[in-house]
Amino acid sequence: MMWPFIFSCLIACTEMPDSVSLKNLRTVEEGQQFAIQCDVVNVAPARNLSVLWHKGNYIMKSETFDESSPSNVSKSSVLTLTAHRDDDGAEIRCEAKLNLWPEEQGPPPVRSEAHTLTVLYPPTFTNASNENLEMTVGSKISLNCTARGNPVPSYHWQFPNFTQVWYRSHDVNLPILTASSEFPGVYTCTASNSQGTVTKYFIITEAPREPTVVAAIVRLLVAFGLLLFLACLVFPTHRGIFSCKKVDYLQGQPTSSVPV
Repeated sequence: MMWPFIFSCLIACTEMPDSVSLKNLRTVEEGQQFAIQCDVVNVAPARNLSVLWHKGNYIMKSETFDESSPSNVSKSSVLTLTAHRDDDGAEIRCEAKLNLWPEEQGPPPVRSEAHTLTVLYPPTFTNASNENLEMTVGSKISLNCTARGNPVPSYHWQFPNFTQVWYRSHDVNLPILTASSEFPGVYTCTASNSQGTVTKYFIITEAPREPTVVAAIVRLLVAFGLLLFLACLVFPTHRGIFSCKKVDYLQGQPTSSVPV
């Protein structure tokens, strides 16, 4: 019978890797191309070896090997990437498995330790456009200069009549202006790190004031006076003097029949 021989040969000729590990691990800058190497040590048979690359739960790459030797060998797989800010903090790992039996029946794959990517990139504002804001006396207003970057950005504020410099250990910068602040004017926020600098402008103007009770009364009196003046224009006297008293006459003629 050949089946026992084949089965015993399969067991004897199979060797799961002693170790699987990652190399060339380093911090990278956005836009930079880099490579990570996965080393599989002492595995057989290599022709049945598959190396899978994972980023989180996503399989990025699968590689097999054209190796005829049944002896134990060591193999390497290389993953080439271009750094992007969205990859910052992502976990990369590789795993090795032998494709000799159904997946649910064979030994589990041998995995490397996960490597957390560190990608350096310049700051960008969460709201990039400049802002035009109105502020009323006695109110408060916050200026959102939040920026995202790696390393964490530091912030520099320039107010209309003086300069304040604030450095934060996190990526939130929300100063609150009050009536005592130097408004109106242009407020400049600069976010910077080792990768670059960005600037945003806040143009603050004073909002139109609501009319007070006194102002409303004055406006009412002015309007009433104007109406009264217009009404008097309807009743001119024979002497050309405006009067609000209506008199029966013809312009330029005496107002009675009494002899002069």
